[in-house]
Amino acid sequence: HGHVTELQPETLFLGIGLMDHFLTRGYLQGSRNVQLLGIACITLATRIEENQPYNSIMQKSFMVGINLYSRSEVVAMEWLVQEVLDFQCFVTTVHNFLWFYLKAAKADDKVEDLAKHLALLTLLDHKHLSYWPSTVAASVVALACLATDKESSCHRVMETHSRTKDDDLPECLMSLEWLINYAS
Repeated sequence: HGHVTELQPETLFLGIGLMDHFLTRGYLQGSRNVQLLGIACITLATRIEENQPYNSIMQKSFMVGINLYSRSEVVAMEWLVQEVLDFQCFVTTVHNFLWFYLKAAKADDKVEDLAKHLALLTLLDHKHLSYWPSTVAASVVALACLATDKESSCHRVMETHSRTKDDDLPECLMSLEWLINYAS
């Protein structure tokens, strides 16, 4: 068995994005396979985001709950993920948009830290997957601005985030309000 390593936020966002894209294709059944998929998506994201070499999986096995997965099972699932996604493994995530909205808000360090923390918390709830990553990023930056009494910064974020037909930013903001209570 291996050890738990600290992953970069980009890696977590990409791993979950890969898993979401894979699952929307409807290729998987059973909780054991979903666990294996999760491990494979995180190891694949680690190689992409943290510049790990192709053969970087050093662990001989991975344990999730009572289930044990071999390195060969994880590598095989990684290949399946890549094939199903047509090797398009760079998916747009909330993390990709954070810098844009932080800049639009002219955010200070306090707002930036809170927004990044809130963005990570969105990974705990699948509801955010129904919104575009840019909408979720704008929402967490706006929430961070409001929580730190920076209303003018919040307005700049809202003005910067524009949608053509359906502007779901207010709806997304309301659905993520629980983050503020959870974060404090």
